[in-house]
Amino acid sequence: MSTLQAIDEAPAIVPRDQPVRGNRLVRIVPHLLVWTLLLVPTIRSMARGWRPLADDATIAIGAWRSLSLHPPLIGQLTSAAGGANASDPGPLEYWLLSPFAHLDPGQGVLLGSAILCAVILSVAIHVLWRTAGVWATIIFSLIIADLAITSPTPFIDPLWNNAFGFFWFIALLGVAFSVCRGNLRYFPLIVFIGSVAVDSNLLYLPSVGCLLIAAVICGSFTKKPHNRRWVWWSAGVAVICWAGPLYQQFFEARPNLSLLFRSSGILGGGKVPKTEGWGFGFRALSRAASLNPIWASPRPIKPFVSSNDIAHRNVLLCLVLLVLVAIAIVAWRHRRPEVVSMCVISLSVSVGTILLFARTPVNDFAAFIWINLAVWVLGICIWLTLGLAAVAAIRPQIAAIRPQIASIRSESGRQMVRVSARAKRAGAIVALVVACAAGTLVLVFPYGDQFVLDWAGVARTQQMGADVEGHVPRGPVGMGILYSGPNPFQAGGDEHGLAYLLLTRGWTPGMEPPIDELLGMPIEKSSPFVVFTEHGEKLVGARYYAQYQPLWFVKKT
Repeated sequence: MSTLQAIDEAPAIVPRDQPVRGNRLVRIVPHLLVWTLLLVPTIRSMARGWRPLADDATIAIGAWRSLSLHPPLIGQLTSAAGGANASDPGPLEYWLLSPFAHLDPGQGVLLGSAILCAVILSVAIHVLWRTAGVWATIIFSLIIADLAITSPTPFIDPLWNNAFGFFWFIALLGVAFSVCRGNLRYFPLIVFIGSVAVDSNLLYLPSVGCLLIAAVICGSFTKKPHNRRWVWWSAGVAVICWAGPLYQQFFEARPNLSLLFRSSGILGGGKVPKTEGWGFGFRALSRAASLNPIWASPRPIKPFVSSNDIAHRNVLLCLVLLVLVAIAIVAWRHRRPEVVSMCVISLSVSVGTILLFARTPVNDFAAFIWINLAVWVLGICIWLTLGLAAVAAIRPQIAAIRPQIASIRSESGRQMVRVSARAKRAGAIVALVVACAAGTLVLVFPYGDQFVLDWAGVARTQQMGADVEGHVPRGPVGMGILYSGPNPFQAGGDEHGLAYLLLTRGWTPGMEPPIDELLGMPIEKSSPFVVFTEHGEKLVGARYYAQYQPLWFVKKT
């Protein structure tokens, strides 16, 4: 009787291959983490009355036009071309955001960008779960939480093309880890993700290119594919993603790809800007490999602080490249594909980061606002590689002493032996929930306005839009802004925001040639023309004309 009672009261043991509720919770929490970190600040900005201005408005205009008969075929204007008025390679961010822009012309692009970035991060988490296990998904999601704490800029404005491309680049690294382990069926996915990242900002091109080449080589050697379907799928995805830029290159007046090639020196006939040089590129690698963990220190957002943080680094730390190569060779011999994959990713991102910083134009200090996060990504990859190699090295020793530990536990009694698997999963869930809450709180409250959103500009744009609606009938309208104050970018940012506002309400806005080159909105000379005047952050006046008046003429009067 006592034996039967002991059997009845013993906790049920769930087979390892049988799904339990804890598995589902652990699987959901990493998704919940990244969605919370992206949606909470977005909803916060929307509740405060966010409207697209400056670069955000340019992206919103591109998204709005994507469902027209003349969709955009290239991306945002890039400073990497050294003043050649070239743009980022492609329009994929515009195309992906176009449904959101038409569903909600006011704030749809902001919410849509946060949703799209969360979706692609969830895709990366799902791929890691299927191919690498639960700990890979947990580590990936905690990396996103660490980014939110140390460098929250991308979470504040995911619509900004630099931030949008950054989240897709992070997702690319997660999926590339699985491809390097021999899962080549996901290679078409990283072709698509990499295309979106490069289209969003040209700065991701070196790392994405190196990753695509390295991933297909490493994946082929790790596990020989059974068929070639992944090749044809990859080719089809590439054709779809790059059809627009290629059409623009061969059939439009100012081929964008040619401008980019000339500005980089690949083609002759262009002006190649002076760049920072290889020494600066290796110093960026040294910052990432520094003993001061980059994941434990906030990335500086100001351009001069960011560049100085890199310029004063010891180039000898670039020896980490030799360490990574040595780890990859040892791991390959000992059949540790996960360590080899991380080494390949770290080496690829290292080469891409060196190229990026070496080719940064000397006079383009504003670029350090967005390229400094490339160092953060590289630092995370290096630390993860070294940590994973250390775990793989001590795993045989742990396996050797595991039977001794088990025998000691069995001697100490049945109550100490039975450790519930659900309790372990519950601990992981609690840790992730705490990280989620902490990351959200740190993001929304102390750092919520680190990336300054121009709330005064939102009010000015709304007021200017109301003035135009009250004085000009729907149809073509030219506009310009006369500005006096300390911020040279304010007038252009307000013009972009006003243009998008009027475009979504039925007007056809036109602007002066410098802005027209960015947005493709020429002024019809016979249309009404309005000139707004701004002093500092205040809108002080508006003058209306029956037809276009050059701003230099208005200034004299």
